Amino acid sequence: VVNGKYEKSPSCQSCANPGQPAEDNWVWSKQGEVKMHLPERWGILQFSGKSTPSRESGEDAEMKYYEEWECRCAAMALYYAQKGFHKEMGLYTDKVELLKQYSIDYFPICDYAKTSIVLVDGGFEAKVTISSKTAIVNHDRLLTVSNPGTITTVR
Repeated sequence: VVNGKYEKSPSCQSCANPGQPAEDNWVWSKQGEVKMHLPERWGILQFSGKSTPSRESGEDAEMKYYEEWECRCAAMALYYAQKGFHKEMGLYTDKVELLKQYSIDYFPICDYAKTSIVLVDGGFEAKVTISSKTAIVNHDRLLTVSNPGTITTVR
């Protein structure tokens, strides 16, 4: 307790010098921030029943293409840009062009996606379509991806 308020004590246990104030969170895929509970920033790990190819054969393991990934990332780019815009302007916008300067490195605004933004009571809903995939994200970070016949929601 400092000045009558609780403060976090340095407690990094995975640091070279345990107890130092900086956190050192190790994860196998780069997150960009100390926030590991952001599914859109996780890497993709694929398992296979096949043996690892030998160096002599030169074969690559067969990778399954994750068809939703591009659409998910395009929607999350709008989410992060909207949050940056809102932080500076105090409101959300339905103009994609205004959001481009608030785009973050990990999620740049996708210029070729079919995009629409609707302002709703105190927030927004952004819709992105690439090929046959459509992703919708709102101001609460609720992301829904739909394909013909399926819907996946991630929060």
